[in-house]
Amino acid sequence: MNKWIYYTVMLWLLVGCGKGEGPGMPDPSEEGNDWDIVIPSSKDQPGLGDTDGIPAGIPWELPQGIEVVARPNNPFNPDLGLLHGNLNTFYADVNFVNNLNVTITVEVPGGLICLFKHEGRTQNGILTSAVRIEVPPTYVDISTPADTTTVYLGLGCLNYSMAFPWEENQQWDTQDYPIGKDMYELGMVTTDPNIRRLLDLLKDYPKLQLTQHYNPQEMFDEGYKTPEWRVIYTLIQSALWEITDGPGLTRKDYRELVEALQPYR
Repeated sequence: MNKWIYYTVMLWLLVGCGKGEGPGMPDPSEEGNDWDIVIPSSKDQPGLGDTDGIPAGIPWELPQGIEVVARPNNPFNPDLGLLHGNLNTFYADVNFVNNLNVTITVEVPGGLICLFKHEGRTQNGILTSAVRIEVPPTYVDISTPADTTTVYLGLGCLNYSMAFPWEENQQWDTQDYPIGKDMYELGMVTTDPNIRRLLDLLKDYPKLQLTQHYNPQEMFDEGYKTPEWRVIYTLIQSALWEITDGPGLTRKDYRELVEALQPYR
């Protein structure tokens, strides 16, 4: 319970309180009241916020020759070259098999939702930017042991009130990282118009690409302060939660996020 108290305080410190619902969908670039909702809430939609169900979206089709498999016993590899995305609230591992004899570029779309595949109320995640992953042939020749191309997607959370997948990480390979190893399956590409508006904003900032890991357990240390490099990611996650769990994103918070994003072009 103390963890959720911490996150509640963190969220309200970042985004403020007292927001009204506001009618319509005003243009954030126009003058207006700071508390106008410029991206509405989607908290009542299936699979978002505290609402059960599967999020709305369109299927994502893997390229010909590519399949995704589970590797529950594959240790987490902290090589930053394997980490993809522009938000890092948590990671999901993806294991590609390439059945062809040529390298295939897999283009993973922004808005891809990763669904928690076990029982319990744990976050679903969303990839907030498109990524390209080179997948070499898995079966080089008959004498070479087959292996997968394992990568990690940095995801945003879609369910503020649900558990984080890294909360119970105690294994030697996962205890210091926000990885939900073997906890997620690739789902649909979101069609939620409110989430898509936020994703459209984020796509023009390539310097958001993840270049560092963080240890989520450190956030519960007395006197913890968010490192400067992580502040932008907490702001993005807070904006996403305002849409998935809150009343929507205000004009003030939208403008503050745009301003904070400028160094990442």
